Amino acid sequence: MKYVRCLENSGNEASLDVGIIYQTLPVTATEKASGMVRVVDNEGEDYLYPARWFETVAEDELQAELSELLTIRLNGMTKLAIRDIAHRERISMASVVREWIEERLDLPAAV
Repeated sequence: MKYVRCLENSGNEASLDVGIIYQTLPVTATEKASGMVRVVDNEGEDYLYPARWFETVAEDELQAELSELLTIRLNGMTKLAIRDIAHRERISMASVVREWIEERLDLPAAV
């Protein structure tokens, strides 16, 4: 899996944000020869964009980006529901949330 940083988004401001890291998908030989890259954009869809709009993100930079912690706030009812599931399954609330996210997103395997 390859990740790229957006450098330009002319005419695609709703789909791409300059400076943001995006996942790429494989392209055909024809697409590659035409200078295109297939990027999973802000809508979660993959589209072809000019490769010159992106730069490859180095593995060490990607690891630093991925190590950033995320804090979420939940309303009271959601928190109670997660707590009840965690208690019933004898796991932590963080594990319940992590499992829920992994079930719904196509995440890369943990490194």
